[in-house]
Amino acid sequence: MTKIVILTGGIGAGKTTVEEIFSSLGVETLDADQITSNLLDKNTRAYKKIVEIFGQSILTNHEEINRPRMRKIIFRDKVAKKKLEGILHPQIRSVMNHEVKKATGRYILQVIPLWFEVYGEERPADIWKIIVVETSTECRKERTLRRSKTDMDTFDLILSNQATDSERRKIADDIIFNQGSIGELRLQVNSIHERYINCLKKT
Repeated sequence: MTKIVILTGGIGAGKTTVEEIFSSLGVETLDADQITSNLLDKNTRAYKKIVEIFGQSILTNHEEINRPRMRKIIFRDKVAKKKLEGILHPQIRSVMNHEVKKATGRYILQVIPLWFEVYGEERPADIWKIIVVETSTECRKERTLRRSKTDMDTFDLILSNQATDSERRKIADDIIFNQGSIGELRLQVNSIHERYINCLKKT
């Protein structure tokens, strides 16, 4: 049976790069952010429910969900955030559970940025390992502002709504420090992957 490994970390920590390295090693991966993006596509079930709850003002001129506007709303309003999570989280879990059942590898990597925010220190019985990607706040800010349309205020808003490094460390089986080169990052991922595979071969 395929084991589930969670990959988590704060905004700009480098989770996507780490996921890509695991994928290059033949590990099957599932990205919660990508699943969410698909769920928000025009005329999906989630799209219709979000428009029903938040109104037409949440849409762009092309009647697509205005994601930057949505992000600012939910990070400033906890009630709105809970409403959105109530729509998306069950569907995200459903997609992930479906994909895990199809997995053929020894373990599958689920990339879930807000793992601690949802589960805290509780660990569901089906979760084998949790990996946390960590880097400095300065580095995270620089990466985020460079790669996306996020502005400084939005970054600070998102950061203030996320778990701290010390909170994530409490649940981590392994920590990947993403402060150096891509080569150094690859070495860390390779080491963890080899250890996991060797461990699973013995079971």
